[in-house]
Amino acid sequence: KNQVKLEAKNVELEQFTYIASHDLLEPLRTVSNYIQILDEDYGAQLDEQGKNYLKTIDNASKRMQTLVRALLDYSRLGRVKEKVPIDCRKIIQDAISDLQNLIVATKTKIEITDDTLMINGFETELRQLFQNLINNAIKFTKSDRLPQIKIESKKINDHWHFSVSDNGIGIETKNFNRIFNIFQQLNPTDKYEGYGIGLANCKKIVELHNGTIWVTSQLGIGTTFHFTILSI
Repeated sequence: KNQVKLEAKNVELEQFTYIASHDLLEPLRTVSNYIQILDEDYGAQLDEQGKNYLKTIDNASKRMQTLVRALLDYSRLGRVKEKVPIDCRKIIQDAISDLQNLIVATKTKIEITDDTLMINGFETELRQLFQNLINNAIKFTKSDRLPQIKIESKKINDHWHFSVSDNGIGIETKNFNRIFNIFQQLNPTDKYEGYGIGLANCKKIVELHNGTIWVTSQLGIGTTFHFTILSI
């Protein structure tokens, strides 16, 4: 009974998040439109400081729109869908293909040791899961080394255990749980671009598949993200 109530509350919260995010976008679009009008009609009358103020407002408005869209995407994960049989090897290859330009540009090496046959899940969300983890592995690499990523899987009882390892900057132990919270950023945004939404999405996607996600890491050596997904 308590589990049913909890699930109902979670659905209610997700619906609220979706509606609130959707409704927030409209006033933000209005702000952006008026910023553009001000710039076009009165920009020539502004001094340098006034132009900087307008640019700051515009940048803040665009960042807010990006964050709201990210929140909207987060609330949409797994909505009104049914799980289907999925070839996980294909999902991983699709995720790599989506990131091919970045992989080539950064000279990233990816090794796949994947014994998975089929899993039952949400295809788009699972591809996003692998894409987020691979993208993070590339992003958080030291500037003096080339990214190296290893993707592994093995069957443990009724679950598949996946791991995505890298040779990046690493994560402090005290932040192992915090990184999965939405909009959490551990590193300066001027050095590592992002909004702190990717790992929160990963956590939600894994939980949609009745699994668990966690991290092991050593500063300066690398990080491994582990997650489990119920097998067919």
